Amino acid sequence: MEFILIHKPRGIISAEVMAATIEQAGKLMAKPDDFVPGGKLIASYVPRGKSMIFCVWDAPGVEALCPFVDQLEMVGWDTDIMPAEKTAVHIEKLAKALKAK
Repeated sequence: MEFILIHKPRGIISAEVMAATIEQAGKLMAKPDDFVPGGKLIASYVPRGKSMIFCVWDAPGVEALCPFVDQLEMVGWDTDIMPAEKTAVHIEKLAKALKAK
């Protein structure tokens, strides 16, 4: 299943925290399975001028993401996790909901 993660730092990011974040990101890119068992990082995006990171993960379930998110929380990053659906799947669910009404 695919998930969208939005990481936001708590407060201003110090140079030390940013250096550690960049180091861990390199390790994450090399071996994503070490961070999210059975997971694959599909994409990530850092918007210019914003203090946040968007990631799309393919993971067996949200439980596989929890240890990774807990580690981020301990170093000052809050993360929102949202299940992602393809547009066609979402529209099909909306159509079913309308029929049930």
